Amino acid sequence: MRIPRSLDFLIQSPLRRADIQPGLYHYVREVEGAATRFHLRVDATGNGLLLANAAASARLAASGVIIAKGLLDGGDPAAVARRARACFRRVSADQIASDVAAVQQLIGKLASPAGDYPIINLADPAFSPKAAPLDRPISADVPLCPPLWMMPLLDRLWNLGIPHVTFAVGNEPDHGALVRAIERAEDLGLITGARGRGTDLCRGTRISELARAGLDHLDICCLSVVDDVHNNLAGDGDRQQVLQAFIAARKHGLCAVAQVALVRPTLPTIHETLEALAGRGVRDVGLFAIATTDEAEAEAGALRAEELTPVARLVEETAERLGVRLLWYPTLRFARGRPLGQQACGGPRCSGDTAIRVEPDGSVIPPRGPYVSAGNLLIDDWETIERSEVFQNYRRRIESDTHCDQCPGLAICAADCPRNPAGWAEGE
Repeated sequence: MRIPRSLDFLIQSPLRRADIQPGLYHYVREVEGAATRFHLRVDATGNGLLLANAAASARLAASGVIIAKGLLDGGDPAAVARRARACFRRVSADQIASDVAAVQQLIGKLASPAGDYPIINLADPAFSPKAAPLDRPISADVPLCPPLWMMPLLDRLWNLGIPHVTFAVGNEPDHGALVRAIERAEDLGLITGARGRGTDLCRGTRISELARAGLDHLDICCLSVVDDVHNNLAGDGDRQQVLQAFIAARKHGLCAVAQVALVRPTLPTIHETLEALAGRGVRDVGLFAIATTDEAEAEAGALRAEELTPVARLVEETAERLGVRLLWYPTLRFARGRPLGQQACGGPRCSGDTAIRVEPDGSVIPPRGPYVSAGNLLIDDWETIERSEVFQNYRRRIESDTHCDQCPGLAICAADCPRNPAGWAEGE
């Protein structure tokens, strides 16, 4: 039986009436000479996510998606309001006008994000899985690999609506492969970062070439302000390369992020390190702890579980005093048999609980728990990955209430209790 046109209109979703397809939409706006990237992710459910420079800003209902897309497409607010009213006929014209004004104000505010690091972490009290669960991640951390493997991964991330990728460059990275990966990500419209030691990031003119290729942020392993402490973990001469990397990042307009591993050798100088970073104008610091429940591993440099929250409290107090923004990454379990410096410089599994780790073969690893694949990004659709037992176990953990009265207000506790090894990321 053919459905009457009027009835067909009533049963269609608002997005379908507005002729908006699920997917990722990319926009660039220039304000006072600075470009802001907007990504509007439209989910199949009709809801959406609006991001500015890949910093999660707002969860949107279908009405917000229609209004935001209309405004970002350059539509006149009155025309956008008429289009929204046609999709929601039971909503008054006054309410629609009010919603358009609210979204217009939101976009205007986000157009000047004040230099925020282009990523969001669930440690930010304004963003929690309890308040706003995501349909899928915002970002992916991918180890650098040959273009033959990397290009399909980047294409797939874009197609899945994951707008941000950070490349873990590793030791002595292939420069050509790194440049090509960033160029491809830039062509797609992805926000792009690179993470590594100063020695590996600051070789020759590498940073300037990466900036020209389209790199957005540089995450530099910065373990201590004291040369010997840093170099004993990162390698001879690396501390000087770190300083040069920060200078080059600023010169070429990249957002520089200091990546700090909390391990026993770095704790005595952590306050001085944060002060030195603030003095150099570095306002974004990503931290992760390497922890253990084994006494021998604690003697090798890992932190004991019960030490994590007192250390985090002291670090957060120092950062607040200095005006430094902390980004907490999930704690890593100490990997027996691997040097402490190698683990500290290798960085976190991924950039927080809004991210995933994607291996060169396409394996998807959740931010926390055992190093077990939840599926393959190149083969499986996202719904299959999300429904996997591995991913469901991870989601149940971060969506349960792990807060307690012993350390109220700590940002490190926003997604999970750091003292519980069940919430740590275990090694490969």
